[in-house]
Amino acid sequence: MNEMVDYQALGRRMKMKRRARHLSQEDVAKAAQISASYYGNIERGTRIPSIDTLVLIANALGVGADYLLFDSLKVNNSPHTPEEMRFLARYLQDRIAELNFGDPIEDDAEAD
Repeated sequence: MNEMVDYQALGRRMKMKRRARHLSQEDVAKAAQISASYYGNIERGTRIPSIDTLVLIANALGVGADYLLFDSLKVNNSPHTPEEMRFLARYLQDRIAELNFGDPIEDDAEAD
């Protein structure tokens, strides 16, 4: 089965944030209302948390769940469809072609 979520990367990101905040696995587990051993398994990527647990862990670490899932998210940040992007590119190319920049600037050495 092709995993859509990179649980190893999720665990590495959890560990990195936990260490940056100087928290133990036990601290995060307690805040997330799960056992320390379960948290450790999630951090190692050997157990898969539920969405609810993932949100509790993210809250305990002071990050959004999207931060933990970053390596697994396939996000298109463009507000435009591919067709709109092609249209905009053609439009800009046409407008640039219409510009008249005048005579090219001559190099002082060539002007002598």
